[in-house]
Amino acid sequence: PRTSDGGDTDEYRADLTHNDRAILDGTDAGCFVKVRCRGGTAEVVGCDVLSSRAGEMINEVTLAMKNGIGLDGIGRNVHSYPTLGEGVMGCGLQYVNSRWETM
Repeated sequence: PRTSDGGDTDEYRADLTHNDRAILDGTDAGCFVKVRCRGGTAEVVGCDVLSSRAGEMINEVTLAMKNGIGLDGIGRNVHSYPTLGEGVMGCGLQYVNSRWETM
């Protein structure tokens, strides 16, 4: 994760350029999803979505914020394929992977 705001939040970003739905639709090149969590935790405190279907993607994040579901929960949730919503999942998987211990 990238720490921002003087260490108060961690950012997880997923580019949509290589997202299969974006490729099939010919849209969203250069677009992204960025989720911010309270520093060192999975608590989602903000999200930016730059996409042609941002309105369809932000719902998952706002549901998590309202109900105390962490970014790890978003990452471990099953997502349809191919959809732009996989960008949100990608941020969640980045969080999960950043917590793995090496063997």
